[in-house]
Amino acid sequence: MWSKLRLPVVVIAAAGIALYAGWWLYDLGKVRGVIELKSLRTQYSVAEKRNRVLTRDNKLLRERVAILERSSQIDQQAAQDVKADLGQLEMALQTAREEIEFYRGIVAPGDVQSGLRIHRFTLESGTGAGVYHYDLVLTQLKRNDRLATGVVDWKIAGLMLGEPGELALAGVTNPAVKQLKFRFRYFQELAGTITLPDGFEPEKVILNVIPEGKGKPPSVRQTFDWYASGS
Repeated sequence: MWSKLRLPVVVIAAAGIALYAGWWLYDLGKVRGVIELKSLRTQYSVAEKRNRVLTRDNKLLRERVAILERSSQIDQQAAQDVKADLGQLEMALQTAREEIEFYRGIVAPGDVQSGLRIHRFTLESGTGAGVYHYDLVLTQLKRNDRLATGVVDWKIAGLMLGEPGELALAGVTNPAVKQLKFRFRYFQELAGTITLPDGFEPEKVILNVIPEGKGKPPSVRQTFDWYASGS
């Protein structure tokens, strides 16, 4: 009789343990999400304060330039130094504004559709022939309660010795990388170096962001015209 009763007791106990473990993992995920969101909001606040300071300094430098240019006893070198400082400050101000927009899009995305996004993709010429550095930033909007995982598939379209052709990521990386893997809650930056073969003229980059896992968002496919700064 005891053996007949023992099986239901074991089943009930196992079910209870599984339910408790599931609740514990869910609660842990919520706590981690709250901590990460608080960190993002802090970075957003810091960027806003930096923007206000830079805006104020920018205004003061502009006023100083105007005064120096109106003065008949202006020192040309001093004016050039001030203008150089102003140029650097304006670049820093633009960077701060871009940071604010970036964090604002994650923390308070507004009415945009939820899901994965390619926030930025840039290319920069390297030191050798056919060498380029890429920078890819992925974001996840309004789905920050779960991790986004998956891969990014690459294709580079162009002309190989005058004929249309395509290159996969594995053909332009060393060691070969078939796809870029991602795993993040809010955003992730993927950067690296590619080397194009001799005789290939790139025209476009086709990126296909393929999420994985249960309840995954739709894939994202986007085409970028080939442009490398510094080239």
